[in-house]
Amino acid sequence: MSVFVYGINFKTAPVEIREKTVLSGEKLESSLIEIRKKLANINEIFIVSTCNRTEFYYSTSSDASSNLETWLSETSGLSQSTLKDISYQHSADKVIKHFIRVASGLDSQVLGEPQILGQVKESFDKAEDTGCVGKELTSLFQVGIRYAKKIRSETKIGENPVSVAYAAVFLASKIFEDLSSKKALLIGAGETISLVTEHLKKAGIKDLTIANRTLEHAQELAFQQGTDAIHLQDIEEKLSSIDIIVSSTGSEDTILKKRDFEEIMKLRKRNPIFIVDIAVPRDIEASVQEVPNVYLYTIDHLTEVINLNIGKRQQAAEAAEEYVLLGSKTYLQEKRVRSGNVLIKEYRNQVESIRQNELAKIKSLLSFKNNDIETIENFSQSLANKLTHEITTLIRSAIAENNLDLLAELKHLYKLESKSTESPKHKEKNDEPL
Repeated sequence: MSVFVYGINFKTAPVEIREKTVLSGEKLESSLIEIRKKLANINEIFIVSTCNRTEFYYSTSSDASSNLETWLSETSGLSQSTLKDISYQHSADKVIKHFIRVASGLDSQVLGEPQILGQVKESFDKAEDTGCVGKELTSLFQVGIRYAKKIRSETKIGENPVSVAYAAVFLASKIFEDLSSKKALLIGAGETISLVTEHLKKAGIKDLTIANRTLEHAQELAFQQGTDAIHLQDIEEKLSSIDIIVSSTGSEDTILKKRDFEEIMKLRKRNPIFIVDIAVPRDIEASVQEVPNVYLYTIDHLTEVINLNIGKRQQAAEAAEEYVLLGSKTYLQEKRVRSGNVLIKEYRNQVESIRQNELAKIKSLLSFKNNDIETIENFSQSLANKLTHEITTLIRSAIAENNLDLLAELKHLYKLESKSTESPKHKEKNDEPL
């Protein structure tokens, strides 16, 4: 049985194309069932579908890519010629390598992003619940997830922030040793402020206030995040108690000026304030940085951090490739063992069939007492075990060493043509090991 992956992702197709192929929620489950029902040559399948990719991992005894492409064309409304231009397909060891890179975040639009691992697990669970996966894809999934976790835990692929929101919180942690005791003021109510709020909460900050010119927007976001909301004009009375300020509005006017901080720093007894101004044009007057113990960072500072950390993640990605190769070797070794076990079972069944036939002949020709029959049965079983031991050991050795020539000789010599193994033509096409 061969494994394949067929898909499109952010590298091959723009979002307006990708969104047409997204399969999520109930649509994912119904698609799995429909594919198994309509495409009989697909034995097992699971689908990973996110905003950045839709990928079909499947096992088959014959090439099913054209059938799958036809199904996706009918489902998405995209022509088959379009899908041919934007899709990719991998087989053999390239499938496990690709899967490990996907699950670990090595193949993500944001290098090293952690969410994909959970999305992949959830996708496989749904396929498992619908009965669409078996031993072949379960092995692929288990080995892939094992090595994806190693990449996440044993390299620095996810340690360095590469988003504006996360970089802001990262810089705050460099100013304050203990973020959990600090108070934060977030100015604005857009997506960036929402993400910053989430990161600050994960960092342990409990006292957060969202301020916005439209109070209703601030209250809506505050309700979602479980924080407080105030009108923008009321921030002055809170400034003296605030340790962290992150501002991201669309205002054309400066919201906070140097004189505001000169006054509150006296009240704060010069305890530091950390400010991140993500807005363009800027919300915070540039001269604020001249006030002692006020640390002002702009979007340019965050970009420097992000670019530096992207470089660090790329270095980690290079180290992670060793785990990709190890995972590939492990998967192929396990696949050979599974195929070899089928071969050994077939060989033993063949010997057992011969043993039973010969026993039947003896029983029909001679008359034995019950004790004699039992003795002969035991003797024949012992003899068969001893005669098959050496060949069984030889098969296992050939499997471990991936000695395809020896395995081919053994299959030819003992006429072992298992249905589970590939025909020479199919094997050559997909470069699939035993």
